[in-house]
Amino acid sequence: MLEMIIVLTVFGALAILLFVIYIALIVMAVEALFVPLFDVPPKVPSQKKMRNVIMAEIHKNFPDAKTIIDIGSGWGGMAMRAAREFPHADAVGIELMPLPFCCATVSRCLLGPKNCRFAFGNAVRFIKDKKFDIAVCYSGPELMKAIEPHRDNFKVVLSIDFPLPNIAPSRTVTLHKDRMGQHVLYVYEALGTRR
Repeated sequence: MLEMIIVLTVFGALAILLFVIYIALIVMAVEALFVPLFDVPPKVPSQKKMRNVIMAEIHKNFPDAKTIIDIGSGWGGMAMRAAREFPHADAVGIELMPLPFCCATVSRCLLGPKNCRFAFGNAVRFIKDKKFDIAVCYSGPELMKAIEPHRDNFKVVLSIDFPLPNIAPSRTVTLHKDRMGQHVLYVYEALGTRR
């Protein structure tokens, strides 16, 4: 009897694992369609070093921020870190790709924090009629070009590696260098926003 229970448990676990792999493959196939159809750059997660610099920048110059949006939030690392470090602020991540969005949402549900949430969809449509204190971006040049007309929706834009194409940054911060090259943080401030 015990052997039968063990066998059924093992088969049940294998069936669940195969089901999860099957769903993941379907989601990845759908996601693969998004890249050519919607001109979405492939996801490159922000590195811990980058998140450290962003958080230090916010702590130093914008500690009273009440709303922080991570545009192209991917797996959710930046938005969840911002929510943890700024518990008085609401952190929002917006993501167009289904798999990273789902993983970020599950991570947030399991690990918190409560002041963080994720939205699925087009970032430009999402920000169109909303105001945020800080926007954090690690997206490609096409998304930065699309965000630029909505620059007034943010008090501060912190963009890693990709500048707004027609607006000079208030300043730049040199980040680390790796196999992808020298990383740069572009800081765009509205007048009177720095502490």
